[in-house]
Amino acid sequence: MPRRRTVLAATGLGLIGTPAYAAGGLKSLVDNKAAQLSQYDTVAVGAFRGRESYAVRGDRIFQIGSITKTFTALALALYGHIDDPLAKHLPRRFPAPSDVTLAQLASHTSGLPRLPPGMFEPPHVVDPRDPWAHLTEEILIEALKKTTLQNPPGTKYEYSNYGAGLLGLALTRNYEAMIRHRITLPLRLKDTVMTLNAEQRRRKVQGYDADGVATPDWRLPVIPGAGALYGTIDDLLRYMRAHLGEAPRFLKSALDLVQRPRFEESPEMSLGLGWHIVTLASGRKVTFHDGGTGGFTSLAGFSPKDGTGVAIIVNKFNQDLFAHATELIEAL
Repeated sequence: MPRRRTVLAATGLGLIGTPAYAAGGLKSLVDNKAAQLSQYDTVAVGAFRGRESYAVRGDRIFQIGSITKTFTALALALYGHIDDPLAKHLPRRFPAPSDVTLAQLASHTSGLPRLPPGMFEPPHVVDPRDPWAHLTEEILIEALKKTTLQNPPGTKYEYSNYGAGLLGLALTRNYEAMIRHRITLPLRLKDTVMTLNAEQRRRKVQGYDADGVATPDWRLPVIPGAGALYGTIDDLLRYMRAHLGEAPRFLKSALDLVQRPRFEESPEMSLGLGWHIVTLASGRKVTFHDGGTGGFTSLAGFSPKDGTGVAIIVNKFNQDLFAHATELIEAL
């Protein structure tokens, strides 16, 4: 799941002046960026510029972490009733916070804290290498009873894995089927899945923690909408192209809706549904999301005006990819 420092970087504390390097052929730019990231066991990098697309290790499979949240938000946009209250859609035994809407969950303006209260406290037994696996519906219900909103809904940006997970739960009790039938099958994202088949497991990369120790994939059995998807660079590039118009007609209005700014956090950053929209030093606007699980860090970003996009995934936890991604997109 994403790191707060990425968002801070994107709001002007260090952004937004990345080192320039000369524009060149797309393949050369991507190969050079992959070479710069050679400290990782496995790095995958891809980019597109107009009709041209190229990737290094584009078919290798990683967990994409919180980029999953953009799929959850797109499912909401397809549903259509984005300003419905959360309470209308959660199962009755879940005590939903009052006045919180589905759109506020998708734009991180619900006022919910980042994590469910009490989730990592006794008596719960937590595996630090797989910290969400123990979460059950009963624990989530208890967390909801303890929840105090950090801010009045709709008034402040506060990134919330908790809120995104509740959004996925409000939309469906079968997240995997919803995403497959409504999004990944129509967009031909064959490797964007929750459950890997045998062939995909052969292409799946081992993840490593911050100390370089092999670590298991994270499981999110109750709130998969917060970060449970696997994916590839090839699929992320195709997914971003869909946001720029390369999608079946029935998806286009929803793909436009998720990119529309709904809340301004600062002059340099606003929030759509699921996506962050930042202004780089050059003035270019980039729509992006990053993600991280215990063994992977990912980032996908695209510039609608320029028809360009980049995606980077490395198999190590909590790495800062924002500067690398913006440097590459500025060179396209």
